[in-house]
Amino acid sequence: MTDTETALQPALSRWVLAIYGLGTIVGAGIYVVIGKVAGEAGALAPLAFLAAAIAAAITGLSYAELSARVPESGGSAAFIARGFDRRWLTGIAGWGLIATGLVSAATITTGFVGYVGVFLSMPRPLAIGLAAALLTAVAAIGVRQAAWFLIATTALQIAGLMMVIVYLGGELVHFPAAFSAALSSRPALPLAASVLSGAVLSFYAFIGFEDLATLSEEAKDSRRAIPFAIVASLTGASVLYLMVAAIAVSAMPPEALARSGAPLSDILARHGGPADIIAVIGLLTILNGALAQIVMAARVVHDLGTRRGSAPAWLARIHPRTRTPLAATILGGAIVAVLAMAFPTEQLAAGTSLLMLLIFTAACAALLAIKARREPVPQGVRTYPAIIPALGCLICLTLALARLLT
Repeated sequence: MTDTETALQPALSRWVLAIYGLGTIVGAGIYVVIGKVAGEAGALAPLAFLAAAIAAAITGLSYAELSARVPESGGSAAFIARGFDRRWLTGIAGWGLIATGLVSAATITTGFVGYVGVFLSMPRPLAIGLAAALLTAVAAIGVRQAAWFLIATTALQIAGLMMVIVYLGGELVHFPAAFSAALSSRPALPLAASVLSGAVLSFYAFIGFEDLATLSEEAKDSRRAIPFAIVASLTGASVLYLMVAAIAVSAMPPEALARSGAPLSDILARHGGPADIIAVIGLLTILNGALAQIVMAARVVHDLGTRRGSAPAWLARIHPRTRTPLAATILGGAIVAVLAMAFPTEQLAAGTSLLMLLIFTAACAALLAIKARREPVPQGVRTYPAIIPALGCLICLTLALARLLT
């Protein structure tokens, strides 16, 4: 294929990428996961989120350096290819990454359809088909358009969280007493185990930063823009999560939070706030997580087809007008629709979380291998000590083991 058929177009600034990343991380997760974390860690939920934020930051720093060293659309697959130079391993990682993205998008689409049923009466297959078609169209017409869609929904997410902070910030006066009572409620070992369990759950609320790496070829000055976006989006998500977690356990008993299917909406309803608005925001922002996964999967297919010989060339071809891997995007959207209609995607998604952690582990190990070979560092690339990817490997393997045992 010619360069025109394979080249992606740099179109995204560092700040657009940072907001894109914040949207993929926050997604609809904090609107639901806070209740589950409170069920495990009680009033110590903010501590669980802090531990998860540190773990995600270590892995994120590894991805920041890797994305600057290897600015290619394959993301994790490209990193593993550079680190180990094994075509079979790269192919497994790449297609595994694609599978996690499409199954995750299908799961999110199914959740969106469930929320739509509250407001509209529509046959499930029709609702799934329309949602998948909308997301595929946005992903296909151009990465800039997809990014602006994500920015718009991210603004809604942030507005919803700020609404919680503004309406319920006064409840933080109860947090020190609740935190102290939780610390003295049980012996140290069971208490630490509950916080660790909450941290494992919280970690999944930070996943999404790795999708930024697949936009490296569509970023302006990718060697600086992608690392900046990864660090900025993780920092922003961490601050929001810690504030919302502290407010949530101050404003509502952890046991009630754990039983709630829409915890932030229920907290606001309990205190006379605009609960319905938060419910609608949660519904609308579900879409951005699915869109980000469709965009990511198509970029990995592009990399596998143009550089690795692990995907058909026609599937990786760039459309001359949209400058996107159009065939891969449309096929990905179709697979999302089929999965959402035909399979219990929640069960499939449970398995993909383990696969994602293993891919994280392999990517961090790839950075260790690159450092061990003392490969030349391109100009402008910020590097980190080898202890960072080593800790990333250890953290992700530990979380994978915890996932297997639960």
